[in-house]
Amino acid sequence: MIESYDLIVLGGGRAANLAIAAAKDGWKVALIERDRLGGTCPNRGCVPSKLLVGFADAARHVREAGRHFIDADYHGADLRKIFASVNEYIAGVDGRYQGRVGDAGVTLVRGEGRFTGHKRIEAGGRILTAEKIVIATGSRPNPPPYADLGVWTSDDLFPLAGDPPRSLLVIGGGVIACEMAAFFAAVGVGTTLAVRKDRLLGKEDPDIERVFQQEFGKYVRLCFGASLVDLSRSEDGFAATFETHEGEVTQVADRVLFAIGRTPNSESLDLAETGIRPDEKGFIPVNEHLETIVSGIYATGDVNGRHMLQHAAAQEVHFLRQKFLKGRTGPIDDAAIGHGIFSHPEVASIGKTEEELKERGTPYVAVFEDWLASARVEAMRIDYPRVKLLVSPEDHSILGCHLIGPEASTLLHQVITVMKLKNDVRELAETIFVHPALNECLLAAAVKAVDEVKKFRKK
Repeated sequence: MIESYDLIVLGGGRAANLAIAAAKDGWKVALIERDRLGGTCPNRGCVPSKLLVGFADAARHVREAGRHFIDADYHGADLRKIFASVNEYIAGVDGRYQGRVGDAGVTLVRGEGRFTGHKRIEAGGRILTAEKIVIATGSRPNPPPYADLGVWTSDDLFPLAGDPPRSLLVIGGGVIACEMAAFFAAVGVGTTLAVRKDRLLGKEDPDIERVFQQEFGKYVRLCFGASLVDLSRSEDGFAATFETHEGEVTQVADRVLFAIGRTPNSESLDLAETGIRPDEKGFIPVNEHLETIVSGIYATGDVNGRHMLQHAAAQEVHFLRQKFLKGRTGPIDDAAIGHGIFSHPEVASIGKTEEELKERGTPYVAVFEDWLASARVEAMRIDYPRVKLLVSPEDHSILGCHLIGPEASTLLHQVITVMKLKNDVRELAETIFVHPALNECLLAAAVKAVDEVKKFRKK
């Protein structure tokens, strides 16, 4: 028997909110989820990892109290209690989502969904069809080598089973690697990060990355140009051998965490039955309306590969809600999407890097300033925070903004708002800032950027 619906949502992460909204609007809706409702973000990603940031910050404040002439000693952290508190949060996620889904009248199907026809899906022993289908199956960590040895990916940290490590080797140089390494190092776990390349956070602006590397390296042991050639495990832990610029190096640790990227969950969907062809990496191509090449089938979130950010997925779901329920006709507007890296130090960015502008031959002026225009930074007694503004000399538009320092992700929103509403750095330069808030670093950079544009035009 085939069950007919107005809308099928395949994946119970952020897109569950679309299913709930449509059902409340009177649509007949089915939601298919093979794992825990809520998706990666609250179960194994952004939320639990950021819960750890609070513990890391508290530990770091004690360790660094001396720079404020405060006598304080750090005697360690109870990692079992830390992870127990995070695990407790994770344990309630599925139930909270299931309650909202049920209250809205959504038909919840537990099981792995796969297409068996043009707009026909089999899941949980049932066959479902709908005129509108949204694929929102997310992504997962790239499979690590030596998986049979019991190495970790981020999926193994949340919820954490067993005892926390006394020492940790992190392999990878991206966002997840740096966030997790920063946490474990802050709470006293001996942490080494091995990177195949010669820099961290390869997608960030090089000026910001250089500052990050210098500060991050004060807490985490760094091994660059490291290619893993062997990994073994004994009762004493793991021994990893790397080929580096200086020859072979062996790192020993209680646990090994691989953070080597993510891959979309598309291979088990049998998309060929619909005529949809993923790209070479497995992402599902969509147009500016988030629609695939098959009319009525859409893809949102990580699986379409457009941004792979939770807040971008939320914006895509909101767009489809407006399209389906409110009759919105225009394309999605996601030009002003920034991101944050909740490591230590914190990094936030929007727009292009200087490297990207050079590669494209785009005219620009660059301002790279410290935050010392704000007395709040002086009070923190740190000197590494920086802001970098990249501005078009043609129309004063902000081409990129890159921040490193405390609350960088919060400060970035002031720039995001300007870029969204009226992208002109002069708007930022003429804003009245609360004195002496951290945001004053943006004022100083914006004023200088306006001056740099004037100089550029006189050339």
